Amino acid sequence: MVELIVGITLLAVVVLSLSTASLYASRMVARSRIQLAAAEFQQTELEALLAVPYAKLQSGSRTLKDGTASWVVADSFTYRRIMLVTQFAPAEAVSISDTVVAYRVRR
Repeated sequence: MVELIVGITLLAVVVLSLSTASLYASRMVARSRIQLAAAEFQQTELEALLAVPYAKLQSGSRTLKDGTASWVVADSFTYRRIMLVTQFAPAEAVSISDTVVAYRVRR
């Protein structure tokens, strides 16, 4: 009888540990998906800015379904610096902000 109680107790501890680990893993997967979507959002916005001809590149902002992007263009003699700030918010309680700086060389 004592062996049965010890076995059930050990089984309960193992099952509880596995369920906790499973819950933690699912949260990490969900967070990773959101971070990946935010990185893709920022990459898409940066590529759109880099596709603009050098002479037409100006500061601005854009609001899309999943977030906003704003950029500041600083002019130099040989290049333009683009500072892109994105705010990715696919849901009400989720928001990821990021900043990237890129340079366009005058040709």
